[in-house]
Amino acid sequence: MVGKQSKILDNVTPELQTMTFSHDATAPKEIPTEDGKLHRVARPLRHVKYIPLKALVFTTKDSPLEFTYEKKIKTPISKNKLVVQVSSVGLNPIDMKIKNGYTNTLYGEIGLGREYCGVVADVGSELTSKWHTGDKVMGIYYHPHMGVGALQSSILVDPKDDIIAAQPKNISDDEAAGSLYCLGTAYNILSKLERNKHLRVDSNVLINGGTSSVGLFAIQLLKRHFKLNKRLVIVTSSNGPELLKEQFPDLDRQMIFINYLACRGKSSKPLRKMLKDEQIADYTDGSVVDNEVQLEYKQGKFDIVLDFVGGYDIISHSSSLIHAKGVYVTTVGDYVANYKEDIFNSWDNPSANARKMFGNVIWSFTYLHYHFDSNPKHATKNDWVAKCTDLLNDGTVKCVIDKVYDWRQAKEAFSYMQTQRAQGKIILKVEKF
Repeated sequence: MVGKQSKILDNVTPELQTMTFSHDATAPKEIPTEDGKLHRVARPLRHVKYIPLKALVFTTKDSPLEFTYEKKIKTPISKNKLVVQVSSVGLNPIDMKIKNGYTNTLYGEIGLGREYCGVVADVGSELTSKWHTGDKVMGIYYHPHMGVGALQSSILVDPKDDIIAAQPKNISDDEAAGSLYCLGTAYNILSKLERNKHLRVDSNVLINGGTSSVGLFAIQLLKRHFKLNKRLVIVTSSNGPELLKEQFPDLDRQMIFINYLACRGKSSKPLRKMLKDEQIADYTDGSVVDNEVQLEYKQGKFDIVLDFVGGYDIISHSSSLIHAKGVYVTTVGDYVANYKEDIFNSWDNPSANARKMFGNVIWSFTYLHYHFDSNPKHATKNDWVAKCTDLLNDGTVKCVIDKVYDWRQAKEAFSYMQTQRAQGKIILKVEKF
């Protein structure tokens, strides 16, 4: 047997020898491998057919606000539109008026919210030179007859139909969400008065509703932008003077206050007394006390009355309060605003309609019931969007916020707005979806 083995080994060819190896050689090192793991990666919007939405809606004026997941945005989006992921929404009385107009479920789910701030999430091909994904923006989403609102996780914006602007870097999301609609209203009213030669630096101005959102912006614009040199006379609630002095300390001695509650809504009475006596109580903390300090008042009748509350009281005494050739501007009308009942686009009473048509003939003052039109086509006439953005950016004006709610607290937010006691903006935070 041994001889046979030796013979076999002697007959091994050189090729076979090169293929043999020694079992004493060190084994190769094991190649390290990682355990396989799945990682979730965000799916690009261009690869999905729809962007899912979470929206806050109602069906009738008496139905509760509820969340719906039925709405969605189809992709790819149109080349002239963009998608904004909403972060905050500012509430306005018009939201209550729109809701009050839906008496049945015929129109399905209706959205709320007219102004917002957020982040651009998708941009149409024709808008890429101006807007980019990640841009922080604010805007007005005004579609009262289409059943859509900004109170949803994302909105589809058409810059030709919707006001949109870059959010100033020095203001918060909440301030951005509550600025453009009311600031735009105040700015356009005052700009129109200036163009028509009603508003001058020496104009005497009365503001009815000084702690309303539009009133708060009007006060800042009149004193800081239009440089009004006379003191503003402001009708407000009992704690309004304290709030205004706290928010605008630089204007402390530039405001004279009439306590709306102390005169039971008949502000014409203390106004007429002020003009007659040429003095008015100095409300240092909004309260009325005996032997109060009296401020001298020698500014006379008013050149401009800005009414953000509504009512007929001041107009009924216009001959003793408003200068001939003066102007009375209201955003509400002859009826005091009632957020529980007012309906969007409702008619004024007959006397208000008569003033609109024949006011310049019958009365010595100009009557203007102002409706703010946020259509971007009209905004190009005076470039108010860019100007208002600049005013926010440089601190000339600021958005005064009353309360901030999570959008799950929408019921509480709208209930608070319905009390008509808000002094500044009510903001709803919108969560990511």
